[in-house]
Amino acid sequence: MDCPTCGKSLSTEQGMRQHHTKVHDESLPNRTCSGCGTAFYDPKARLEFCDDCNPNAGEHNGNWSDAKESAACNRCGSDFEYYPSDKDGVYCSDCVEAALGLLPENPSERGERVTVECGHCGSELEVRPAKLEQRERGCFCTLECYGEWLSENVVGPDHHQWEGGAIDYGQRWWRIRRQALERDGYECQQCGVGADELGQNPDVHHLEPVRSFDQPADAHTMDNVITLCRRCHRHAEAGSIAVSPRDEK
Repeated sequence: MDCPTCGKSLSTEQGMRQHHTKVHDESLPNRTCSGCGTAFYDPKARLEFCDDCNPNAGEHNGNWSDAKESAACNRCGSDFEYYPSDKDGVYCSDCVEAALGLLPENPSERGERVTVECGHCGSELEVRPAKLEQRERGCFCTLECYGEWLSENVVGPDHHQWEGGAIDYGQRWWRIRRQALERDGYECQQCGVGADELGQNPDVHHLEPVRSFDQPADAHTMDNVITLCRRCHRHAEAGSIAVSPRDEK
């Protein structure tokens, strides 16, 4: 499947979509409007209509600019406009502003925060003290940083997929790994991101886990390995994405 922007050929539609989002910084349409037939992108892939055809948009939306209603302020008597809801308008904005400090504190106001460093990249972020106490592994600025930290620190018996001691991959592994990278053009075969974009060589993933073989060397065959970026590799190991051999794509 070819990328509509750069023409790069990807083996799967999912890989092509991920490639377009990462490389071209734009998500491809994933929905077709039931009203006008226009293709559009919805992050959750749930919407039935585009913005122009949405029956809940425009005058049908309670927050539509022309849907405001007028009322007299209960305090100063001046007329003001408000968006209709299940409650009638009571006070104008001037009276509300004048009452600041006299009303009870808003429980949703920003509470105390402390500055900590991301456990992986060292970037500063602000968190509530209570949340800091709950995070035994520390705090992270993004899920990607948390995933990288897990890959580096949650290993051996601490890993949820731990099944025993270390496996000696042997010298053959490094030769097969290099050949797989060369065969796959140093690009992730799931999303299409390459070594230049990653800033390092991608990983090489065993389709059939090494532990399922009596001899680890038997797992190191070209038809049992595939190049994946670190992100796709984690998803493949967790079983959240299906990775097929190259000859099945």
